[in-house]
Amino acid sequence: MHLAFLLEREYLPYSKWLGTAFARLRCAPVLQPTLLAALAATDWSTRERHLSAACETAAIMHNALGLTEPLPERVSPFYGRPFQVIHGDRFAAALHAAIQDESVKRLPRWLGNTTQWADSTDVLSNAQWVPRLRALSIQKALRTTR
Repeated sequence: MHLAFLLEREYLPYSKWLGTAFARLRCAPVLQPTLLAALAATDWSTRERHLSAACETAAIMHNALGLTEPLPERVSPFYGRPFQVIHGDRFAAALHAAIQDESVKRLPRWLGNTTQWADSTDVLSNAQWVPRLRALSIQKALRTTR
């Protein structure tokens, strides 16, 4: 769901409003029933089929943005195993290769954003904490890349 907001270049609301805001995204008519079906699945193969469809939708959305050369939009086996994946590492590598801004290129490779490790409105809405949160994020990314 978070990825859908990024792909549609929409603000990600805090968790209380996530479902409501997600339902208003352009991709919701396709993704919402697919994700709900994955949650309702009672066996792994059914869940995988629905999650694969969601990943393929996200891949189509990525390609439509034109940020990178088009990438495969279909899931395929995970290195010969019987599990289907979209190979998200290819998307990450293509996006990283497309970065033009030198200051962004110098950031640690696995630097994410605060919402990836903090789900607190108090933390996320306090502008005074931004410098410290930035430093923590960079420290965490540097530890991850070692």
